[in-house]
Amino acid sequence: MMKKLTMNLLAIALFLVAFTVKGQDFKVAVSGQKKVVIKEVNRVSVEAYDGTEIQITSSNKDEERSERAAGLKSLSARGQDNTGIGLNVKTEAGEITVMQVARRADGKYTIKVPKSMNVKVEHNGSWEGSKIEVFRVSGELEISGNNNGVYLEDITGPALVNTVYGGIEAKFSSLSQAGPTSLVSVYGEVDVTLPANAKANISAKTPYGEAYSDLNIEFPKTEGMKKMSSTVEGTLNGGGVKLDIQASYSNVYLRKK
Repeated sequence: MMKKLTMNLLAIALFLVAFTVKGQDFKVAVSGQKKVVIKEVNRVSVEAYDGTEIQITSSNKDEERSERAAGLKSLSARGQDNTGIGLNVKTEAGEITVMQVARRADGKYTIKVPKSMNVKVEHNGSWEGSKIEVFRVSGELEISGNNNGVYLEDITGPALVNTVYGGIEAKFSSLSQAGPTSLVSVYGEVDVTLPANAKANISAKTPYGEAYSDLNIEFPKTEGMKKMSSTVEGTLNGGGVKLDIQASYSNVYLRKK
C-alpha cells in the first residue's frame, strides 16, 4: 500500500515539474523531444526562441461557467484540459502534442518553442482557426489548414504548407538545402520573399491566376513551339532545392529580399 502511494506521489511530482501553470501561462519541459505538434488551436502564433522549454501564453478571456456546471468537469471529445487554459498537452517519446479542447471565443495562443525543434501545425476545422503565424523557425515546418491564412517570417525551411481557403505569405531568411519546400493554397494567393542568393529549382503553378516575380529566374532554353502551361519552371542561382509554389485560383508572387 505504501509503495503504491509513494509511486502515485512521485508521478504527481514529476507532472508538476514538467508542467507548470501560472495564470494564463503554461510551460512544458522538453527532454529529448524533437518535434511539437499543434492541433486545432485557434488563432495561434508559433515563435522559436533561445530556450529549452515550450512556453504557452493565452490571451483568451476566462468564460463564465454556468451555475449548473458548479463542481463538474468540462468534457471534450478531444481530451481533458490539463493546462487550465483550454489545451491538452501530451508528451511522448519523440514529440509533444498540443491540442485545443475548450472553445474560446476571443483571444490568441502564443507558443514559444526551442529553435532546435521541428514544428507541425494542423487545423482542419470547418470554420474556426483564423491565421496561423510562425516566426524564426529554422527546423522542419509542416502546416495543414482549411480556413486558415498562413503567415511565415524569418524561416528557412524545409517547409510543407497547405491551406484551402486562406492565403500564404512566407518570408525566408535563407532557403535550406536539406529538403524540398512546398507552399500550396487552393483559393488564396501565395506571396514568397527569398534572399537574392537563394539556390532553388522553382515550380510556380497558377491554373486560374498569374505569376509575378522580380527574381533573376533562369528558364530552360527551348527551340520551336512551346506548349501552353499554367506551370512556370526555372532555376535560381544555378539551381538547388526543389521549391514548389501553387495558387490554384489566385496569383503567385515571388519577391527578392
